[in-house]
Amino acid sequence: MVNKQTMNRKELKRQHISQLVAVITIIAALNFLGGIQFFRADLTSEKRYTLADVSKSILRELESPVFIRVYLDGQLPSDLLQFRKSVRETLEEFRAYAGRNIEYEFINVYDEPDEAVRNRIMRNLSEKGLRLTDIRLKDKDGGFTTRIIFPGALVNYRGTDFPVNLLKNNPGLPYHVNLSNSVQSLEFEFIRAVKSLTSEKREKIAFIEGHQELNDYDVYDITAELLLFFQVDRGTVRGNLNDLLEYKALIIAQPLQRFNEADKFAIDQYIMRGGNVLFFIDPVQTIADSLMSGRTYTSFLDLNIYDLLFKYGFRIDYNLVKDIQCSFVRVESSVEDQNPTVSLMPWWYFPLFTPRSDHVITKGLNYILGQYVSSIDTSSAPLPGVQRTVLLSTSDTSAKIDNPVVISMDEIVQKPDSRVFNKSRLPVAIMAEGTFESFYTNYGVPKGVTPPDAEIIKVSMPARVFVAGDGDFLRNDVGISDGEPVPAPLGYDHDTRQTFGNKEFIMNVINYMTDDHGLITLRNREFRLRLLNRAVIRTSSQKLKWKIINTVIPSCFVLVFALVFAYLRKRKYGTRDN
Repeated sequence: MVNKQTMNRKELKRQHISQLVAVITIIAALNFLGGIQFFRADLTSEKRYTLADVSKSILRELESPVFIRVYLDGQLPSDLLQFRKSVRETLEEFRAYAGRNIEYEFINVYDEPDEAVRNRIMRNLSEKGLRLTDIRLKDKDGGFTTRIIFPGALVNYRGTDFPVNLLKNNPGLPYHVNLSNSVQSLEFEFIRAVKSLTSEKREKIAFIEGHQELNDYDVYDITAELLLFFQVDRGTVRGNLNDLLEYKALIIAQPLQRFNEADKFAIDQYIMRGGNVLFFIDPVQTIADSLMSGRTYTSFLDLNIYDLLFKYGFRIDYNLVKDIQCSFVRVESSVEDQNPTVSLMPWWYFPLFTPRSDHVITKGLNYILGQYVSSIDTSSAPLPGVQRTVLLSTSDTSAKIDNPVVISMDEIVQKPDSRVFNKSRLPVAIMAEGTFESFYTNYGVPKGVTPPDAEIIKVSMPARVFVAGDGDFLRNDVGISDGEPVPAPLGYDHDTRQTFGNKEFIMNVINYMTDDHGLITLRNREFRLRLLNRAVIRTSSQKLKWKIINTVIPSCFVLVFALVFAYLRKRKYGTRDN
């Protein structure tokens, strides 16, 4: 009997040794195969941890380390702690492909005990382009304290810093949706920064001059943002087609004077050769300063390019739109010139446009602020090979007034009339892309064109044309301090002290039009929000039920599994009495 038990134990021991050797062999084989062929498995349904091919390519091609300092650490609310976890997971994915060429750290500025030094650090972060936000934290006494944080990062490559603001803040969306949009955009924001820092050659874009367009100060903020990604020039066309061909995109910012035929031809043939053009135009001119006297009038602005745009599929309407969904202006009122009071009143001529959520350019953006906007439309004629997309439009309660328009400050105190605000979704910004037909198909080369014997290309290479019925979309306000002009941030409204999404919208349009690598498509990523259904857990009984389901039942399941496992083990390996 003893010999039989000894033989069984030896046989069991040999079996265990064989299993151990087999496991070690399998692990060694998997490690060997992993060294030959790199792969990662993402078991999430939305592929949360799978980077796009363009991201992998950029990360693998890094020649020097990229250092990322994330200013999102320390004591934070639970939702921001979860957001910080998502940032860390994204950067870990980057390291999986870039190896040691991606280094990162999380920094808490409040670790600096000296308040003066801490304030200096915060000013430095703000000057470098990181936006601050306020958070409320519970203190030891049960109250709340307010802290300033910078939910962003500085990406450094070979000594150059690039600011990346990570937290989206669209007041028109619930907080949890903004947080989800922030998580979805992490890959795009970081990869765009890395791509800009590591590119040896920067694409060139240009602001067109010569037709009384917006000056340097008027577009100071958008220019500063563009300089992070492009070489930005300014210059006149003078009919010189060859000078335009070196630019990836042209920006025509609120011109007030007519285009001559030579400039018009050069722009047309630039598009025919695959160029991209952004038109920010005011077909109806409004002199806002005249409102100081109580009223002003509009006038038609002949730019001599509306026929060109019609050829590309845009029909310019000579009107102004009014919208109940609008921004506010400060109005001073008093009784017999005594005790003046300042109040904010809605101004229908400053519409707020809700960006569409189903397009890569506008997804997740804040409201876009317009000022004295004209609607535009697509021509009814079909254009084979051209796709036209409305990016911005008015709300369902808007109005359209044909030029000439009398604008009176008396409208501020008037109640909106549903018979007037009966228009819906009037387009104000449209993107067209594809192959266009030249306006000069049946014409010769105008005088003043360089070179004078330029070939007229009748059908374009793939190109993009963007038209907005408001030149103020990309104009920042300019103040005066100590006799010097001080540009304000683009999209900032001094009256309401809000910053709207104009800058990000324009940057997305330009990135979309000039993107040869597909980076902008990263903004299309979607992660499903798995939130509690608060309607289900309103009653105390429902709360108790789901607490039991989520805490007690899993614990019981583990306990039962442990007992069954212990019983089976004892039954299999326990000593039998014979």
